[in-house]
Amino acid sequence: MALYETLHDSATALGFAAFGAAEAAALGPEAQRRLSDYLSEGRNADMDYMERNVDKRLDVTLLVEGARTVMGFLAPYDHHDNPRIASYAHGEDYHKVIKDRIHLFVKENREVLEAAAGGVFFYRVFTDSAPVMEREWAVRCGLGFIGCNNFLINPTAGLRTLIGILICNVPFSEIDCMRLRRQRAEMPADCGECLSCINACPSGALEAPYKLDARKCISFLTIEAREKDLSSPDVHGHLFGCDCCLDACPWNTDLKGWPEFSSNADALAEKPDDIFSIFARNRK
Repeated sequence: MALYETLHDSATALGFAAFGAAEAAALGPEAQRRLSDYLSEGRNADMDYMERNVDKRLDVTLLVEGARTVMGFLAPYDHHDNPRIASYAHGEDYHKVIKDRIHLFVKENREVLEAAAGGVFFYRVFTDSAPVMEREWAVRCGLGFIGCNNFLINPTAGLRTLIGILICNVPFSEIDCMRLRRQRAEMPADCGECLSCINACPSGALEAPYKLDARKCISFLTIEAREKDLSSPDVHGHLFGCDCCLDACPWNTDLKGWPEFSSNADALAEKPDDIFSIFARNRK
């Protein structure tokens, strides 16, 4: 069995909704322009970390010395009918959950990965925790396309997925195969003329297709902002995040999520305010 098939089947068996790979290299001028415009227009609000390590964001080979291949994984989570709290936040810390499962993926496939790397295999795993443009890499890996709301959309898994990235020294030529090339080639490029997400955004943060201003985004205002005011009309009654643009998207699916991402759903249905103590506990 070809290496890609082995890795794909292993990732699927571990519960990932999609798996793909791409050659580690600098991102192209379009990605560079989008990031530059985002930062120069101040749409990153007070997320100053976005302005650091820009060179590494745009070229993962500067982040992981000797990087040859980027592997992408999608971890699904359930929709929860709790409009004040984003669905992804109804369980354990996704950073740890996804990283642990990718490390398990490596453990199960170490022998073939070491052979493909010429005997010495090394890697790093990232999940929204380092200067990696994960959605751009998910597209390159053939996991989906970026929608007007800036979320990754997979035609089968939908939008409610979290991205895990593994960067390693396995030569991409060892993984590349017709199945992977076909997977990437058959992926839609965009969501066409649909503007459902933009029309559904209660705060006007989605100013235009692909143009999100974090300064008005409810998710930023309730999670990332240094100074939060949950009584402000700007957050429209939300406590922790916002799913409005996801809920409006016709690409939504009923894909079953990992149970770890719903472990606190019953408690939060009864006491939504508990999200703050749960979040603090998850971050320890």
